[in-house]
Amino acid sequence: MRFYLLNVLLFLFGDLFSQKSVIDSAIDSADVKIEKYFNTAISDSLRMHYKAQIIHMDKYIAKDSLNPKAFLQRGIYHGQLGFQVEAIADYDQSIALDSSGSVAYFNRGLAKARFRYTYDACFDLKKALSLGIEAAQNIYKSCCSLYHSEIDKMIPNQKQ
Repeated sequence: MRFYLLNVLLFLFGDLFSQKSVIDSAIDSADVKIEKYFNTAISDSLRMHYKAQIIHMDKYIAKDSLNPKAFLQRGIYHGQLGFQVEAIADYDQSIALDSSGSVAYFNRGLAKARFRYTYDACFDLKKALSLGIEAAQNIYKSCCSLYHSEIDKMIPNQKQ
C-alpha cells in the first residue's frame, strides 16, 4: 500500500513539474518566434548583434539612468527584434527624461502603430511632426484621418 501511494504521489508531482516546464518552454518559444519571425530580412548574426547591444545598453543604463539617448537606442534595438512592448517602455522613459526628443516620439508612434493605428500612435506621430520629423507627415495624413480633428486641437503648432 505504501509503495502504491508513493508511486501515485511521484506520478502526480512529476506531472505538475513537467507541465510547468512545458509552460515555461512555451513562453520562451513565444519570444523566439517574435524575434525570429517579426523581421525576416535580418540575419541571425544581426539578431545576435542587437541582443549584444541591448546587453551593453543595459549595463550603460545601470550606470547612467538619466540619459534619454541610452533609452532611445535600447528601444531601437528592441524594436528591431520585434519586441514592441519593451521598445515602447524605453521610448516612454526617453521622453520622460527629454520631452523634446522628436525621434523618440516618432519611434514610439511607429511601435504603437504596429499594434494598430490608435489615437496614441497618431498623437505620437503628430508630436514628432511638430518637433521637426518630416517623415511623420505622410504616415500621419494617410493613416490617422480618424483622429485629425482631436489631435490638431491638442498640438496646434504643427508643420503641414
